Amino acid sequence: MSTRALVSPEISRRFDVLRTLLVIFIVGVHAEKGIQAYYTQVPDVLRAYLVVFPHNIFRLCVPIFFSISGYLFYLTYKPTVEAYGRMLVKKARTILVPYLLFNAISIGLILVFNKVPYIGDINDLHHDGILKYLLGVYRFPAVYTLWFLRDLYVYFLLAPVFYVVSVEIPLLGLVVFWAIWMFIPQHGLPVELSGMFFFYLGCLLSRTRADLDGARRFTIPACVLYVAVLLAVSFVEYTQGTGTEIYQTLYPQEMIIGTVCLWLLTGYSRFGDSPFLLRLSGISFFVYLTHEPVLSYLIYGTRFIFHPSGSAAGSGYVLLLTVLPFALCVGLGNLLLRYAPAAYAVATGSRQR
Repeated sequence: MSTRALVSPEISRRFDVLRTLLVIFIVGVHAEKGIQAYYTQVPDVLRAYLVVFPHNIFRLCVPIFFSISGYLFYLTYKPTVEAYGRMLVKKARTILVPYLLFNAISIGLILVFNKVPYIGDINDLHHDGILKYLLGVYRFPAVYTLWFLRDLYVYFLLAPVFYVVSVEIPLLGLVVFWAIWMFIPQHGLPVELSGMFFFYLGCLLSRTRADLDGARRFTIPACVLYVAVLLAVSFVEYTQGTGTEIYQTLYPQEMIIGTVCLWLLTGYSRFGDSPFLLRLSGISFFVYLTHEPVLSYLIYGTRFIFHPSGSAAGSGYVLLLTVLPFALCVGLGNLLLRYAPAAYAVATGSRQR
């Protein structure tokens, strides 16, 4: 039985809506590179926007994607050696192949042109080595935004561990993974520890067959709480930076509350049934895979047209760098689907719906 058959049509639509929305968030996070490229000092208004949106709201994309991945995966998980082997082969096709392919393309571009703007250059490649660039071992991969796929595959490798924890100490396990995220230093570790918590959260919800709409009546209180914590975290970052203890304590809680809040918001029909977001959900993975090089070349090309300055121009520029790469990648994906469907299937790990 397919995973989708185990999820109600409404929940499935909301997952699809989130898939598109969160990819837009991802592009919005990385659009900040354009400001970093052209501004030596960011105006206060523009800095406030960057703190609230790319640094906080848009970053909800990562925990929600990890949670959805864990939830859908454990709907059909079977704790047998044979099933584990089949899963690794399938995930290698759907995750590792796109991951390695797009990293290899970026490495090839660096070798030919000596650099890919705002991604990497030949000196860094020689220093770290092609294998580290390709695999993303103890550093970001060549296309650094693909670190999520690297971590996701690691968590699939650890699937039996999450399963045993969900059987033996289900709720305590959530506390344990939260504590690991909160109190173990991230520096030097090959994977993002927050992903472990949210992947297990999805696992727990799936294994217990939790009613994903059970908390709908708390949508407004949850959103009020999230806005309050968001403002607090944003204020601390804006005035003190991200290295303070209070920021390091508040930020993870904001991600947890924000994940819950955004999910609850998809329960509203105007949001959860958005025709635009639903229509693009099938191609969103391709947009995720390709947006970073497209975005980087657009930022590089800006210097031949204009140099943004000031709050208004900077805000418009960031918006442009969010919308334009998304639109270009959607167009490219549709062209491949129409004229080279086999290439699209390989590039996306056969993620065509």
